[in-house]
Amino acid sequence: MIGKARKYCAPRSVAYPLQLLDVVVDGYARGSYSRRDFGAPNLDAPVILVMTSGHLGDALILSYIFPLIRQRYPYAQIDVLAGSWCDPIWKGNPFIRRVVHLDHPNTNRRPLSTWAKWQAFYQTTKAAIDTLHDTVYDFSIDVRFSDSPMHFVLPYLKVKRKIGYGTRGFGGLLDHEFFMPDEEVHNFDLILKLLKPMGIEADLRTVTPYFVHPAESSEQLWSKLGRPVPDQKPILIFPESGDEVRMLPIAYWAKLAVRLLQESASPIVFGGQKAFTTNLYEQVRAAEPALADRLVSAVGKLTLQDMASLSEQARAAFTLDSLPMHLCCLGCPTLSFQKSGMGIQFFPISSQPTLVIHNHQLSRSLTLDRPDFTSEYVTTFDDAVLDRAMEWFRTITG
Repeated sequence: MIGKARKYCAPRSVAYPLQLLDVVVDGYARGSYSRRDFGAPNLDAPVILVMTSGHLGDALILSYIFPLIRQRYPYAQIDVLAGSWCDPIWKGNPFIRRVVHLDHPNTNRRPLSTWAKWQAFYQTTKAAIDTLHDTVYDFSIDVRFSDSPMHFVLPYLKVKRKIGYGTRGFGGLLDHEFFMPDEEVHNFDLILKLLKPMGIEADLRTVTPYFVHPAESSEQLWSKLGRPVPDQKPILIFPESGDEVRMLPIAYWAKLAVRLLQESASPIVFGGQKAFTTNLYEQVRAAEPALADRLVSAVGKLTLQDMASLSEQARAAFTLDSLPMHLCCLGCPTLSFQKSGMGIQFFPISSQPTLVIHNHQLSRSLTLDRPDFTSEYVTTFDDAVLDRAMEWFRTITG
C-alpha cells in the first residue's frame, strides 16, 4: 500500500512518527528491496513463518490457525517466531516444526530493567536472523496489529509472500498489507483475514480451540497441590491479570469465594503467581475458618499444562480477561469478569458453557456466535454482578 493513506492503530503521538518512518521504509521498499525475488510460493508443501510478539493468551489463540493451515496444505511446515515467554503454549504442539525466539522490549513483561530488555531484544533479534536466514519461506504472517509487529526483520529473511498489518509501521515491506476495520471485531477474525492470501477460508463460528497438554490423573494433579483427591469437583478461581487496570479488588473476589463455599460442597482452588492471590486465599480462610479445609492455594504450584488438566476435572472456573480464561473455557464452564478490557476483541473462544461479564461500551450489543457463549454488559462490578455470577453457577451445575 505504498504511497496510499494508512490507518495506524496508535494515538497521534505515535501515529505521526510512524508516518515519517513509513516514508523512509516505502522508499527502501521501492528500491533494492523490491528487486528481491525468491520465486512463486510452493503450494504443495509450503514453508510458513508465523510471527507474534504477543503474550501467552495471544499465542494460544494464534495456535488455533495451525490446524487450518494443515487442512489446506497437509504437507506445510510451520515455524514460529515469538517471545521466549510463549514457549509453554507451543510445547508439544505437533503442527510446529520449530520455535525461534525474538523478545520484543515493548511486550516483554519480565522483571527486567529497560536496558536489559533492549539487550535481550538485540541479542534475540540477531540470533533469530542468523537462524532463519538460510530458509526460504513461501509465506510469512505477522498477526500483530496494535503493538510491536516484527516486520523489521523481513529485509534479512528470504520470504516469497509477506502478509501482515501495516497499522504500526513497516507496511511497505509487506506483499499483502491489511488494516483494521472500523467496527469492533474479534482478534481471531483479524488473524483469519491474513490467511486469505494463502487461500485459507475459515470462520470463528466453527473453529475448534485446543491446547496440547499431557493427560494427568486426579492423583497426579492433587499431589502437586499437596492434597488428597477431593470427593467433589473443584471450583477454580484465577483472580489475576497481566494488566493491573483489569484487576478486581481482593474484597470483591473474597465475597464471591465465600458465597461459593456456602452454596456448594466443592473445594475452591486459587490459582496464580502473585501475592494478590495468596492474600485473597488468606482473607477467605479468615472469613470462613470452619470451611478453611476446602480452600486450596495453587500459587506457584501448577504449570499451564497442569492448569488445563485441572480445568477438565473442575466444576466451574471464575477468571479475569487473562490466559486462564482462555484455558479454562476449554475444559469446564467458565465465567470471566472483563473490567476495562478490549471487549469482543478478546472474548474467549470456548468449547464449554461460558459467560463474559464486561464493561466495554463499544461491545455492549456484541457477542460471539458460538454454542453456549453469552456476554453481558455492565457499567460497574458491584454486588448485582456477584448475584448474576451465582445465578449462572447454579444454572450450569444444576
